[in-house]
Amino acid sequence: MFDNIKSLPAKVCLSLSFLIGILYSINFIFFSSCSVINGDGDCFSLIPNGATPENEAYGRGAGTLYVAGALMAGSIMGNLLILNEGARGKWTIMIPTIAGFTCLAIVLAPPFQGDYVSANSNPLYATIVALGLYTAAYVMLKDEGVDEGLENFKLGIGLENEAKYAVIISSVIGTLYTVNHFFFADGYAGGSGSTLIPGFEEGSYWTDPIATSPVNYRVLAAFFVIYVSMGLILLVNGAKGNWAVAHILLFGITFFALSVILGNIAINDQVIPGDENSPYTPDTSTATSNIVVSGFVMLLNIFAYYKMREEGVEEGMTFGGEDFGNSDDFFYKMYPAVTAGFAVLLLIANFVTQPL
Repeated sequence: MFDNIKSLPAKVCLSLSFLIGILYSINFIFFSSCSVINGDGDCFSLIPNGATPENEAYGRGAGTLYVAGALMAGSIMGNLLILNEGARGKWTIMIPTIAGFTCLAIVLAPPFQGDYVSANSNPLYATIVALGLYTAAYVMLKDEGVDEGLENFKLGIGLENEAKYAVIISSVIGTLYTVNHFFFADGYAGGSGSTLIPGFEEGSYWTDPIATSPVNYRVLAAFFVIYVSMGLILLVNGAKGNWAVAHILLFGITFFALSVILGNIAINDQVIPGDENSPYTPDTSTATSNIVVSGFVMLLNIFAYYKMREEGVEEGMTFGGEDFGNSDDFFYKMYPAVTAGFAVLLLIANFVTQPL
């Protein structure tokens, strides 16, 4: 299995980092509403957040963690793709992922959490371990050509048709949200301070016991770094033969958009055990804008991939290291099938496992 990676240590590192990522992804997508209350009451969480009722993090941000789980699911698909197809030229996936998880480790570190402290440091430790394993795999895969094509990377726009406009627009939107969530998360969360993008009413963080902590918005920004970086690589490096990074970007943005759209349609109340005012209904004041923006970005990326096919993005595409065959099968069969499957999982999460 996964015979296209020759280095056993690299294979182990990629597999272990994937395992850490998939556990957190499953926990956030299916059990975030229980995770934020540490699994208290009649509630199951794969990875409880460790918060006590006295902790500020208790009961906060289930919806944001659910979206983070979808973003993580898209990013760790890169592990499986590399394991299945080999490392040659996959710097386009690995460098953005290393950058994103480095940002994630930084925002989870206590010195950078500001006034909003996480319940415990387990997510930080898991991130550091996963990042270390993934980075080690990248170094070990240099002998297998992971950096092939990196030496030819130079600034400029490599896309030639209408795809470049779609990638530019989605990259600008992604960059704005990344900057906002990194540097203006307090104001966006309804705490205090200015915002680049309108968020929740100032002061609402302190009156809403289930409001998302600014730390969690910074977590989303760290994942945005991965996908914005991948989009910029395609924009600069061109489409020809870059099917691997194009696939991860397409799936990741699709997973993100579907989680935002379905999550804001479902609107699950959050139960806080022992609170006489529980359950609480999430603040939906940003729901419409989030649905519109995420849906628009998803359509931009679908259009961009469709147009990049004309520029040879699927040239050299493989499955299990062998020629993929009819390239139409990916865009018209595999992508819709995987998307539909993920949508079903999100429906299960929103209507079966998440409601309390």
